[in-house]
Amino acid sequence: MKAISYYFLRGETTVRNIVETTSESLWSVLQPLYMPVPTKESWTNVAERYQELWNLPNCVGSIDGKHIRIKAPANSGSAFYNYKGFFSIVLMATADADGKFITIDVGEYGRNSDGRVLKECAFGQQLLKNKLDLPEPSTLPGEENEPPYAYYFVGDEAFPLMNNLLRPYPRRQLTNAKRIFNYR
Repeated sequence: MKAISYYFLRGETTVRNIVETTSESLWSVLQPLYMPVPTKESWTNVAERYQELWNLPNCVGSIDGKHIRIKAPANSGSAFYNYKGFFSIVLMATADADGKFITIDVGEYGRNSDGRVLKECAFGQQLLKNKLDLPEPSTLPGEENEPPYAYYFVGDEAFPLMNNLLRPYPRRQLTNAKRIFNYR
């Protein structure tokens, strides 16, 4: 902000307000067009694509966090310092079978784990409260006589195991079936 304020001969606060207002305006106009709130129909379409490409039935997205390197904010202490040894904020996102973002949340402290960020972000809170408008559980392909199975997201080992969130088996003592599950 300081460099931009020098470049345009405007106060730093003025530049910050312009950037914030412009960002909010861009989000309010573009978000409904390019990242609409998912519906049951869109979740179902994502699940069909996961089945088609990855042989993962009822999967409605993959989820992960990414540390975005930042310059240490003044007087922030260790809040933004992560386990990788640098200052960051966390981008938490879900993606469809083709790797396109479905939801994003940016801004959690770098020190927080993916599991903690999930609990704090809007998407994670909706997931925990079962308010994501996911489709009703359905039977898996080839198992029509079995009980229905919930739609779910997949994440890595940093996430908790939940009704709508699967994670890989721990790496020790993997059977072939568990190894295949982790590969998928």
